[in-house]
Amino acid sequence: MKKIKILLLLPLLAGTLLLSSFSPWQQHHANYPVVIRNYAWYTPAGQFVAWSTLANALVVSGDDLDPTNGTLDLEGYTDGGPDVPPSGTLVYKLYSHP
Repeated sequence: MKKIKILLLLPLLAGTLLLSSFSPWQQHHANYPVVIRNYAWYTPAGQFVAWSTLANALVVSGDDLDPTNGTLDLEGYTDGGPDVPPSGTLVYKLYSHP
């Protein structure tokens, strides 16, 4: 009976070891660059607008990054993470033009 239990336990243990990962998930994927970054968008008055990418904010708002003769419309702050400034750092300003 002991031999049967051991014979049943060994394949289960081997399967568990084969299917498990020995490195943390975040560390495993940290080498891949983040292509799409989200920003927290606020009005100049400090009112939260949305979490969005820069490209999406440009399309939805119709604004651009050129400050010449423009009115400040939105400010984009980082949400932190690897390879970006600390959370809450102003990164982009979007301007509307008449």
